Amino acid sequence: MLTLFRTNQLLFSVLLLFYAAILHIGVFVNPPSWQPSGYGFFSKLIYDAIGSNGLVPDILAIILLFIQAVAINIITANHRIAESVSLFPGLFYILIASALPEFLHLSPLHLANTFYIIALSELLKIYKKPSCANNIFNVGFWLAIATLFYPSYAIFLPLGLLGVNVLRAFNIKEWLMVAAGFLVPYILSGTVLLWINDLNTLINLQFTREYAFLNFRAYEGYEVYFKIAFYDLFLLIAIFSYSLYVFKKVMQVQKKINVLYWALLLSGFTLFFQAGIQLDHLLVLAVPLGMLISLNFQSIANRWAESFHLLILIIVLFFQYQEFLLPK
Repeated sequence: MLTLFRTNQLLFSVLLLFYAAILHIGVFVNPPSWQPSGYGFFSKLIYDAIGSNGLVPDILAIILLFIQAVAINIITANHRIAESVSLFPGLFYILIASALPEFLHLSPLHLANTFYIIALSELLKIYKKPSCANNIFNVGFWLAIATLFYPSYAIFLPLGLLGVNVLRAFNIKEWLMVAAGFLVPYILSGTVLLWINDLNTLINLQFTREYAFLNFRAYEGYEVYFKIAFYDLFLLIAIFSYSLYVFKKVMQVQKKINVLYWALLLSGFTLFFQAGIQLDHLLVLAVPLGMLISLNFQSIANRWAESFHLLILIIVLFFQYQEFLLPK
């Protein structure tokens, strides 16, 4: 199967839509009970309009994953993060972002990741670019939009600041540009809501209700630990593959890979202040993790890549259909 995605023709990206749809069939066959948690103001607007469960939200989740995967492929190709251009980064983003049944719904993290990817794209463009004030401003702007879907993405404001430092010489004015971009969506949203006398909703969702220290949803049984361990395996592979990723890469690419590692590190801090954490909170890792894991599969022989990919698929499908496969 992976051979189909080794092409460097981005027009073949439509295959990613079918791949995402196949991984999401389980949500239509055996729809589990699921409710979003920790969502921000913009997510609330979407849920109020189309609901959080059902055909429309679940199809929208597939479409979002497809669009995000295409964007990730473009980012990886434009910045030469991988040795060769292929559809692997988007493919493994979809796989990781669909790895658990709890990921298959229209999670607020799927919504937030759309704008997180845009912010990451803007950030990676600034390396040795003489005039990039608009890109630096946009980093903060799009990160703020992401937080309006899932508040704890505010942790990526430091990513914007650190990323500017990693990719360019320190300049306090550029930090202020990121901060200014981050403030603009809140100022605009707050002004509109103040005008219509609904500012308290924004304050409640973005600054009060959705923050708590180590606040996890209670799960019954040991199944949740197996799911977390399976997902954490990807994280461990990425962490211990750093030397592989940067080997023989030019300094520009090494610095951009370092930005992805900062993204992974900062993601962990969301555990300390996001309220009502569910398993879908692991999607906060999906963007950098999908990009990095794809590099592992590009570096190994085709037959081994096919075998490992097939094994991962079997485990993912087992999680989705375990109610039919295991005796009650």
